[in-house]
Amino acid sequence: MAANVALSQALAYARDLKNLYEVARAREEETVQAHDKLRAAYQQSLAYAIDLKKTHRRLQRSILQSLLGLANALEAKDEYTRGHSDRVAALGRRLALEAGLAVREADVIAQSGLLHDLGKIGVPEPILRKPGPLTEEEWTVMRRHPVTGSQIVAPLEFFAEGALIVRHHHEREDGSGYPDGLSGERIPLGARVVAVADVYDALTSERPYRRALTHAAAVERLAVEAGRTLDARLTRLFTDMVAHAPPDGPVRD
Repeated sequence: MAANVALSQALAYARDLKNLYEVARAREEETVQAHDKLRAAYQQSLAYAIDLKKTHRRLQRSILQSLLGLANALEAKDEYTRGHSDRVAALGRRLALEAGLAVREADVIAQSGLLHDLGKIGVPEPILRKPGPLTEEEWTVMRRHPVTGSQIVAPLEFFAEGALIVRHHHEREDGSGYPDGLSGERIPLGARVVAVADVYDALTSERPYRRALTHAAAVERLAVEAGRTLDARLTRLFTDMVAHAPPDGPVRD
């Protein structure tokens, strides 16, 4: 009799253990399923985030292209500056590569060269087209264009380096430039590259208040400015570069 009772109890314990095991297994399966659902939801959210980021980037690049078009339209209104930014961009990219910068950095410098005068959209046309020296008041207005240009491109997150180049392309090695009076290594490298290209193209282009310099005369002028207003190393690289392959553009030899 006692043996039968013990057997019954053992069987009851076994059934209880089996039930507990099955409940545990069921909960484990529910946990796995819940985990799989969470992982799937995470993957889907991640895919949405990636798509959204790509869309945001495409939108920003579309805005950049629109700004490039605006810069070209601004230059096209003036026969004296037409093509200036294109030439600065091409020369800046060549100089950047000559200086050992990576292709990506050279491309940013080229884009900045295309946009470096975009801020002149905020300068009244009588000042932009004045066929003679500007007054001090007019120069105050003109000197705002790097800041205006950098503010226009600043919302483009992927173009943060470019915004700095646009802002500082008129800074000078000796601190005599604008808008912030930076000097030497404090001036972003890309801005120093664009500055050399900008000065060369300005010297070799016709202006309403002066004739264009020849290629040789412009190179001599750059040599004088090297280490004073322009980065000495970059200026030497540039003059060596154009000595072997003078740029295409409105220069007179």
